[in-house]
Amino acid sequence: MKTDLFLSEGVKFKKNYKPDLLSWNEMANIINTRPLMNDKRVMLLGDSERYKWLCSNWTKDPNCFPPSLIKKILDDMMIFFTDMSRATEKINDFAKNIEDDYGKQTDAHIYVCRNIEMKHHFGIHYDYNHNIIVQCEGITNFKVWDEVKDVIGSGGVLNNPIRNRLEMDAEPIMDVDMESGDAIWIPKHFPHLATSLTPRLSVSFPLAQCTDINTVREDRTWITL
Repeated sequence: MKTDLFLSEGVKFKKNYKPDLLSWNEMANIINTRPLMNDKRVMLLGDSERYKWLCSNWTKDPNCFPPSLIKKILDDMMIFFTDMSRATEKINDFAKNIEDDYGKQTDAHIYVCRNIEMKHHFGIHYDYNHNIIVQCEGITNFKVWDEVKDVIGSGGVLNNPIRNRLEMDAEPIMDVDMESGDAIWIPKHFPHLATSLTPRLSVSFPLAQCTDINTVREDRTWITL
C-alpha cells in the first residue's frame, strides 16, 4: 500500500484506509510478552505514581512491568507504548511503507484507553512531527485546528515551548469520529484533541525530522520459521 496518499500540507482523513492493522487480541499478546513491557516503552498518561514490583530469580530485565500491574493500570488510565514498530508483522510492514514513501524514519506508538471517562492527558496539543494515526478498535473523536505559526524561531529556538493543554478560540478545521480502519494525517504544529468515545486502540506513526533515512534506519527484516 502506498502511504504517500497522505502527502499533504494540511490535515487529511481517509475512511477504512488500513483495516485489520491491530486487534484487541493481538494487543493482548503484545502486553502479555513481558520483555516488551519495559518501563522505557510503557508511557502512563494521567498518573505520576512511581510503581515498584518484585521479580522472580529468572527475570533478566527487572524494569519490565508485571502483567497484573499493567492490567490494573489499563483499568484506570490511558497507556501508550513506544518503540513498537516491530511489534507485529503488519505494523512493521506499514512502517516500512511509510519510510520508503516519505524517506523518513518512523516509529509506532500504540495507544490503549479502556476508561473512556478519563480526559486526554495532553488535552489540545500539537506535535513536532508529522503523524499518521490509524484507528484500530473502537471509536475516537478527533478535532484538529489550523496550524500554529512560527513555532520555531531563528537558531532553532522554540518561540512557544508550551504545546500541551492549549486553549483554542477558533473552531476546529476537522471534527471526525474515527472508526476501525480509518486513518488521519496530522502535520506537525497542528493542534488536535483525541477523545475516546468507546474503549480505544490506535497506532500513531510519527515521522522523524531527519531526512537522511540511511543514518539509523530500523531493520525491517521479518523472520518466518
